[in-house]
Amino acid sequence: MTFIPATGDYINAQLLGSPNQRMVGNVIQDLFTTSNDYAAAGALSVVLMVIILVMVMIWIRKSGTEELV
Repeated sequence: MTFIPATGDYINAQLLGSPNQRMVGNVIQDLFTTSNDYAAAGALSVVLMVIILVMVMIWIRKSGTEELV
């Protein structure tokens, strides 16, 4: 379950990573702050949420915990 917080965690990537490594959280933040491209940032955020939702649903089905949903 550490996948979900790690996808949006951009602070650790900025502090610990190199400038050549970019994570999706950093891209979304840059779209919001530097280029003011709110449409692309919002679309990328929704795509990220859908991917996370699909992966969590697959994990729930495989682990047999459907009654938790």
